[in-house]
Amino acid sequence: MLTAERQRALLEVLQREGKVLASGLSRRFGVSEDTIRRDLRELDKAGLLQRVHGGALPRSSISVEYSSRQKESTEAKRRIGAAAVRLLHPGELIALDAGTTSLAVIENLPADFAVTVVTHSLPAATALAEHPVAEGIVIGGRLFKSARASNGVATVDAYRLIRPDVCILGAAAVHPEAGITTFDAEEAEVKRAMVAYASRVIVLATGEKLGTVSSHLIAPAGRVTHLVTDRDASPEVLQQLRELGIEIVLA
Repeated sequence: MLTAERQRALLEVLQREGKVLASGLSRRFGVSEDTIRRDLRELDKAGLLQRVHGGALPRSSISVEYSSRQKESTEAKRRIGAAAVRLLHPGELIALDAGTTSLAVIENLPADFAVTVVTHSLPAATALAEHPVAEGIVIGGRLFKSARASNGVATVDAYRLIRPDVCILGAAAVHPEAGITTFDAEEAEVKRAMVAYASRVIVLATGEKLGTVSSHLIAPAGRVTHLVTDRDASPEVLQQLRELGIEIVLA
């Protein structure tokens, strides 16, 4: 089998099984583990998978600009936002992540729902300004243009002073073993600060993000209390997440 053929077959196995080990691939394809590790390095460099110790996991799809994300899975994000609101209680202090799915939470808050929302998202802050009773606290920092959000050391330091009842988090990828991950190192640092002192952590993710992994860790999957996703999510991955004690909400 030629290298290109083996690598295509390797990716097909990864897509079917959700995880591959170098030892298993070596036996399957009748080549050395060194050859498989070389294949995994090349495929990781090409952005087609995420190497982990001993093997590989599916890589989340590439990061895109905020304006493009607004057009993706619009109805699914609206349903996820509405379902997340049903997990909230009046009077809570909420740390709200940047991102189009998180924005859907604000857009679905009932007009009489009094909460305080701390956010570094500019679109979320704008939406809060239109809400009759919800209070908003806007976290500053360096402008991260592609996310329409604050970022950097000032943002992280501000979140470390907050003790929210709940953190509502977006993620590029959700995996039972690899945890909650995202593309950007600075963005991951902000999200880690948001999660650090939250009593509850609600992750919002459309189904295609489940079972995938990105490059920077936010938190282990077991730190999440609730996952709100859509009905296209993999039943196998959802069951693995339930076994970690995560409450799954299908929107």
